[in-house]
Amino acid sequence: MLIENYGVTPRSSMKIQKNYLIKDLSLKTGLSTDTIRFYEKKNLLQPTFRGSNNYRYYDEKTLNKLIFIKRCRALEISLNEITHLLELEQNPAQSCSAVNQLIDDHIQQVSDKINELKKFQTQLVELRSTCNTDSRIDDCQILKQLEAKSS
Repeated sequence: MLIENYGVTPRSSMKIQKNYLIKDLSLKTGLSTDTIRFYEKKNLLQPTFRGSNNYRYYDEKTLNKLIFIKRCRALEISLNEITHLLELEQNPAQSCSAVNQLIDDHIQQVSDKINELKKFQTQLVELRSTCNTDSRIDDCQILKQLEAKSS
């Protein structure tokens, strides 16, 4: 349920502020309400206010923050890294070298993971090559190697 609050700014002009229920945020971001609550518990976001009905309402800034978090998570940026990025964002005039360093560190983590996955792939290809398709399960070399005690 989208609620619009009409507030008067110091210059007496009308400003419309959109507020969303958690289900609205879920629909707009594609995140589950449980995920949004999880991010709230991790202090990545907070409701803007609680209504008299005790519902939590969130503003446009929270919606944008959720989109940011979702994009970070799609890049497998950790919650700690996201927290750090959000903290850095609070000081917009500072150099972005800390952001660059965080992303450089994350690039290295991804490279390390790729190398590890390549090793797994090599091991699996080697394992697969030990068994021909004509053998029976009781003679399957893949299963025998997986069950073998390590030396």
